[in-house]
Amino acid sequence: MFAIRFVKTTGALALPLLLVVGCSRGVDLELSEKFQQAQRAFDEASSPEQFLTAAGLYQEILDRGVVSGAVLYNQGNAFMQAGHRGRAIAAYRQAQRYRPRDPYLDANLRYALGADRPSGRRPVIEYLLFWQDWLSYPEKFYLAAGAAVATFLLALIPFFVRGRRFVWMAATGAAIALLLAFSAVYDWHRYEYVTSGVIVQPEAVARKGYTATSQPAFTESLGEGAEFRLVQRHDDWLLIRLPGGQEGWIEKQAAVLY
Repeated sequence: MFAIRFVKTTGALALPLLLVVGCSRGVDLELSEKFQQAQRAFDEASSPEQFLTAAGLYQEILDRGVVSGAVLYNQGNAFMQAGHRGRAIAAYRQAQRYRPRDPYLDANLRYALGADRPSGRRPVIEYLLFWQDWLSYPEKFYLAAGAAVATFLLALIPFFVRGRRFVWMAATGAAIALLLAFSAVYDWHRYEYVTSGVIVQPEAVARKGYTATSQPAFTESLGEGAEFRLVQRHDDWLLIRLPGGQEGWIEKQAAVLY
């Protein structure tokens, strides 16, 4: 059993961390103050309702367009303390995109998942791109861009200096740049194109159709924390696919999507 570790980003470091750690754009002092306010709310919380208030303050930062691993991680901690395990898992999963090497985040996510850890097989492509979960989502794009620039500069050298080795270096650089670009595009596909979700209710009945009278799709209800991929939407119903490949319709209010 993993011991959950509620290690938070300190308020004093809020601004620099929001600027450089897993953040998609710069932030202003107002957002830094909002971050510190959320930190204080978490530190002073002693009831589920107060922890939910802290989670809501972190959400206000995210709603401003700041995509930060630090904020998502802390929001996950707040949800977990409030007893909202499903919402905590969703926040931790999103934080992993920007902080893949954070051992505390990994430990907290494992604790939140408990017995509900996905049992489906990883895609073959993720075994080939073995570094896929070592680098953050932005890092892959930065590396791909850097490799492309380096390859371009190497390709210019043979125009000024004779030597086949520079041609081979440029060719090798091009291959590396293409591989890194493919890795970045794969992340874009699984994070931006594919929609994931988590059950947030104690129980959710997956059905064979998108009506409350449809037959259950599975012999057992889905419990809070069960993860899935979204296949289709229909009004207030979601067609979901579980890690094992099973599909069924659930009510939209039973889950959060990300």
